[in-house]
Amino acid sequence: MEIRFSQDSDIESVADALLDMSRHYNGENASSRAAILRNLTDNILGPDSGVRIVVAVEGHRVVGLAMISILYPAPKERGQLFMKELYVVSDARSAGTGRAMMKWIGRYAVSRNCVRFDWTVDLSNPRALEFYRSLGAAPVTDKLYFRFSGDALAAFAE
Repeated sequence: MEIRFSQDSDIESVADALLDMSRHYNGENASSRAAILRNLTDNILGPDSGVRIVVAVEGHRVVGLAMISILYPAPKERGQLFMKELYVVSDARSAGTGRAMMKWIGRYAVSRNCVRFDWTVDLSNPRALEFYRSLGAAPVTDKLYFRFSGDALAAFAE
């Protein structure tokens, strides 16, 4: 298995992994592959995106992916690496892919002088909570995550 940043030649396989993720989290309400591919090329990899995709590749197939960005400012004029998503495709789980990807991302954060590596996890996802705790990561208890979404976002933006 190779872990690296995605390349142009990975786009179709990244789209397949994102489709697997959409099906995993959304079931019958999963997005179509065409919509996922369009979002990948237009938005995730678009000119206004600060996102980089980390992939775990076996052969020519993406079996894991993570979306990361380095955010500024952070304490001591350093960066903060934020991971939006970590996902391992359904048929490749429990083989150490997620752990290897987290270590790769951690090394990348250190190489870029980041003071921390943060991510969120749904409290309703006990497997993810257990996984992150098994890595030695500590939950942040002194921050609160806020959100506007849907109609509330539209109303606020008026």
